[in-house]
Amino acid sequence: MISEPELEGDLSAPATVPAQRGPEHATETLGADGPPLIPGPPLRRRPWVWGLTGVLVTSAVWAGALWAYGRAGPDLQGYRVSRNLCLDADLTALSAALGKKRDPFAAVGEDKALDQAVCTVKLVPKPKGHSGPTVRAYAEITYTLHKKTDPGPQFDASLIEPADQGAGEQTLKLVPEVGERAYLVSRSGDESPSLEVLDGQAVLSLSVGQVTEYNDVDPLNPGFESDDQDVVHLGGLEQAMVEDMLALMDELRKK
Repeated sequence: MISEPELEGDLSAPATVPAQRGPEHATETLGADGPPLIPGPPLRRRPWVWGLTGVLVTSAVWAGALWAYGRAGPDLQGYRVSRNLCLDADLTALSAALGKKRDPFAAVGEDKALDQAVCTVKLVPKPKGHSGPTVRAYAEITYTLHKKTDPGPQFDASLIEPADQGAGEQTLKLVPEVGERAYLVSRSGDESPSLEVLDGQAVLSLSVGQVTEYNDVDPLNPGFESDDQDVVHLGGLEQAMVEDMLALMDELRKK
């Protein structure tokens, strides 16, 4: 028969009964501050802890990817700066419709945020052998490569021009399969269409117009007759403009 243990001290204090442990458990002895002096087996991590750890790791990877993207800048999709936009823009289709390229003028500007290039060139048909004033067609091309910010959100809004008093209504016609988004912009009663293109970080514009060359003829001279001028029809050029724009985009993406 086992006798009850002999108690010392305050008999009213509750007795401390040691926890029963199996042979597979190591004995733990608590120090004064609480942490175990003899470590027991590793605790089994709860499933939600593993899930939280996965989320934190994924977030860290995503943040690292954004940081790397911020350092590298946006993907330019192969577009490069144009040193001479008049050379890059062959304008084969427009030249066949309006005349050969003459008197090209090109300019370029480079910056950390964006590169810009412009080209203006006359499209001159074969001479008709008269000395009166002549109306010449011309093409104007602009190219902007955004290297820091995305031009997409404001592209459509940038095409809406304030209506001038007496000017015709502006029309934007969506042109499929040209870049990311493209519009043919025109005004009623005005034969000066432009093709505006957004392709990733690149924004391009190709417009045609006309200018009168007087060839030493004084328009204030009473003998001057405006009917002597040639007429250049700039309507129906959408297909030619699309062909030349696609060719220019391919050229600007060449390495």
